[in-house]
Amino acid sequence: MTPTRLQRLGLWLTPLLLSAGAQAHSPYLKPNTFSADEQRKHVTVEASFAEGDLRPDVAMKSDGFLVIGPDGKRTPLTPAAVLKDASYLEVPLGAGSGTYLVSSGVRKGRLAKGFLRQGKVVFAERPEDKQAGDTPIEVQSMTRADVYVSRGRPTPVDFETEGVEIHPVTQPYDLYAGEMVTVRVRENRKPLAGETLTVIADGQNYVSQKQAEQDYRTNAAGEVSFKPKTAGLYLLQVRVRRAAPDNPALWLSNTATLTIEVQPQP
Repeated sequence: MTPTRLQRLGLWLTPLLLSAGAQAHSPYLKPNTFSADEQRKHVTVEASFAEGDLRPDVAMKSDGFLVIGPDGKRTPLTPAAVLKDASYLEVPLGAGSGTYLVSSGVRKGRLAKGFLRQGKVVFAERPEDKQAGDTPIEVQSMTRADVYVSRGRPTPVDFETEGVEIHPVTQPYDLYAGEMVTVRVRENRKPLAGETLTVIADGQNYVSQKQAEQDYRTNAAGEVSFKPKTAGLYLLQVRVRRAAPDNPALWLSNTATLTIEVQPQP
C-alpha cells in the first residue's frame, strides 16, 4: 500500500472511530482458535477494523502489538503479514499451558476538530454547523483491541496492564450461551463507573432474527453483566472521553474492545 493511500485511509477512518456509538468501524483481534491444545505452539490472530460483523475492512497497524503469557512475561509482536484489509500475527504460546492476553497496545490516531456542546463532544463537518455556545476543541483518538487465548489447561487472568481496557471478570474460557457474563471497564486497573459498554454479536449477516447491538452502563465497580443468547463471537466495546489533564482544549477519546467466544451449552 502506498503512503498516499495510507494517508487517505487514515483521514477517512479517524472520523468514524471518533463518532458516537459502535456503528462505525471498530478495532478487533480475532484468533484462529481461542482454545489451543497442549501441542500447539502458536495461534494466528487477525487484526483489523470492521463495521458490524468481524470481517476485515481496514488493516490494523500498531507499534505496540504484544502477548502476555500466563507467567506475566510480555513479548512484543511483529505482524507476519500486513495486507490492505488486515494484519496477521503469529502469536507464540511459549510459556506452556495457560491463558494469554494478545493486545494491540494503545494506538494513537489522528487529531480531529470538534466542539464541546453541553458537555458532549460533537463533530461538525462544516463551519456553519457550529451552534451558539459551542467551544472548539481537538480530539485525539486512542484505540486498543484485546483477546484472550488459552493453550492446554487455561488459567485465571488478571495481567498488569495500562490504559482503558475491558477486563473479563467471568473468565474468558468459561463463557456459555444463556449464562451471565460479567466484565469490568477499567483504566490503569481502576474501575470506571458510568461508562457505556456495547455488545456486538458477530455473524448477523447469516441469521434471519438478528441480534441488535446492546448498550449497558457500568456500575460503581465498573462492571456490566449480560447474558448472550447464542453461541458465537462477540465484540465488546467501550469509548471513554475526557479532557486532557493539562489541556481543556484537547479531549482524549479512548476506544477499547475485547473479542470473546461464547460456547454452546454442553
